[in-house]
Amino acid sequence: MAANPEYWLRVSGAPPGPREAEEELASRPPPELSWREHFNLGLWQEDARTEPLLQGFVMLDSDLVLPGCWHIALFLMATSLHGSGLGQRWYEALEAWARQQGAQWLRLGVVLGNTPAERFWVRQGFAELRQRQGVVAGERRNTVRIMLKPLGQAGAADYLARVPRDRPESG
Repeated sequence: MAANPEYWLRVSGAPPGPREAEEELASRPPPELSWREHFNLGLWQEDARTEPLLQGFVMLDSDLVLPGCWHIALFLMATSLHGSGLGQRWYEALEAWARQQGAQWLRLGVVLGNTPAERFWVRQGFAELRQRQGVVAGERRNTVRIMLKPLGQAGAADYLARVPRDRPESG
């Protein structure tokens, strides 16, 4: 968490607090949303000469709201690795794994104005469904772009027919 301070500054307006990692690890989707499994995944660099180093972190929820919809709740890479291609490769591996587990769509929210993240997700093939206003993160109220990437035959229209809360008009 501390290896990517820019994320926390852009999203919450402050660096991560001393309990931020613990609180993130314990977080789950809101009670009104159904889900099947929650995954906390780390990308580690291991070197026999040093302690393992956490380079990236993903929080992922399977079957959020409906079977086949997997939600990327958090995807962080150490700032020093931005632009290295490692985030791209890790995302590709994550997507392939989710497909093998039955994911039909990948969904996420990205804070409007977090330009590096917005660009990254568009490059991965995600498209905006709607925007949510007033989402609280630390000291800020953000606008969050809800984005979706279909992974199989079922497209965005199929998803939106089954998940009214993500339709553009649901504002």
